[in-house]
Amino acid sequence: MKNLFILTGPVHTGKTTRLMHWAATQKNIDGIFQPVIDDKRFIYHIASRTLRQLETNETRDVTMIGKFKFSNQTFGWAKKNLTDCINKELEWLVIDEVGPLELEGRGLEPAITKIFIERENFHGKLLCVVRDKILDNFVGRYNLINQYELFFP
Repeated sequence: MKNLFILTGPVHTGKTTRLMHWAATQKNIDGIFQPVIDDKRFIYHIASRTLRQLETNETRDVTMIGKFKFSNQTFGWAKKNLTDCINKELEWLVIDEVGPLELEGRGLEPAITKIFIERENFHGKLLCVVRDKILDNFVGRYNLINQYELFFP
């Protein structure tokens, strides 16, 4: 039985919103969401119900991609929360989202790779959000061919 699920779709089509509504009905769930609030991206840690701003106007200690600047401090906090989940007895571990930064080895990396490496020891289900345009690159980068099911909340 596969324990990896992927929610995919185009950018700005409500993937995170649908997932957050679904997650509110679940028990024993942890991980992160990346909602956009007032045109800024945030990271929300599910277990602690903590929200931190990811997208920033700062110029120091940031990761840039295109016109966007993201706080490395917030990424560090999110990576720690995600890697801590590996040792928990969870029903679901949510990673919203694995995007272009992660495919370049930045953003939430190396936490994503660590989770995939240790996935065999994780007894819950892993749910990743991935844009449809990069799904094939995601599957190839993490060597996940025939190892996942699509998820429809």
